[in-house]
Amino acid sequence: MLKSLFGELTATPIAAGDALPAFAATAVLESTDTHLADDGRMLDRHQQDLFVTGSPAVAMREHLAKAHRGNDVRTITLLDPARLWAPGVIKALSDATGQPVERLHLREQASLRVLATLERTVVPRRGDATLKIYHADLQVAEGENLRIPFVLMERSQMAAVIVGPMQAAEVEAMLLALHAAVREPTWECETLLFLLPPSAARIAAQIAALDWPQALQIEVLDEPLVGTSSVWNALLAAWDRQHASPEPAADPAALEARAIARQLRAVMQTDGVLGCALVDATDGDLLGGESRDAGTELSRAAAALAPVLRAHRQAANAMGLEQPVDEIAVVNGSWVHLIRPLQRRPNQFLFARLDRTHANLALLKFKLAEAERSLG
Repeated sequence: MLKSLFGELTATPIAAGDALPAFAATAVLESTDTHLADDGRMLDRHQQDLFVTGSPAVAMREHLAKAHRGNDVRTITLLDPARLWAPGVIKALSDATGQPVERLHLREQASLRVLATLERTVVPRRGDATLKIYHADLQVAEGENLRIPFVLMERSQMAAVIVGPMQAAEVEAMLLALHAAVREPTWECETLLFLLPPSAARIAAQIAALDWPQALQIEVLDEPLVGTSSVWNALLAAWDRQHASPEPAADPAALEARAIARQLRAVMQTDGVLGCALVDATDGDLLGGESRDAGTELSRAAAALAPVLRAHRQAANAMGLEQPVDEIAVVNGSWVHLIRPLQRRPNQFLFARLDRTHANLALLKFKLAEAERSLG
């Protein structure tokens, strides 16, 4: 039995005279480089080669399918086309935890050239599932090789896309390729997180315009990433938000209140948002709210915006419009109140108050739509 950093592999016998398969994957025994760290810890650097013919993505999928996935282990895969943060995050986590960085080199069997290097490190968490963090660094970024990162992402519990300095055409191509990948029957990943640079309204609008699968949880963050620690903190906070398990015996009303608060906090992370709330559309009562300061009067705004929504609905009916109202913007100078009715809860609506001189309006609309979908 051959031991792989992705699991354990068993040799596949080929009878004499049989034709070679369309692709092949052969693992060799790992080599270990043990050295002494500055603080006295012993660190092992594991490296392994996987020789492939044919499609490297198919070979990689077959390789991963043979790996054992423990119930107490969760996986996060980083996609970093600009190669700006992911390698540093892997190394920083390894240094912080004392766990090795394990590498798998995908090599073309005919030429022995490296097509891609897959890196992994492990993050033990006290009282919680262990996290395995993966990253694929493409050495030959063309053809079937471009699908290798998606093969890693499809088996993860969360995939994080770090959008660094990229040309507009590169971003569009990446989003279209990812959109196609999430619709493959092999895709199992539950959560897709986008980390955008500040004021990336155009990219946020492109993400919002794509028709993502209903079962896939999409989250978009636009915050300054000034170091590997800030990248990891953003990833870990998103992971904890998505995978926080409710108390089994909790009161249904308390669970509902926590779900509302979680969605409102996600909206509040958008640039320029001063406050947001969930409101009863019949009487304007506040069902939940978040604000940056006491000066944002959510209750007063909720009471005033409820009749605005009713008036728009009446006008839509009078005009014979069959589709429901999607959103309403109330603009007053530099202030904007954006109203998002809940289609599955006709008597409730979300609203956000923002300073449009500092706001990312496209991202805010996307997050309100995500909050609506999550609240059901």
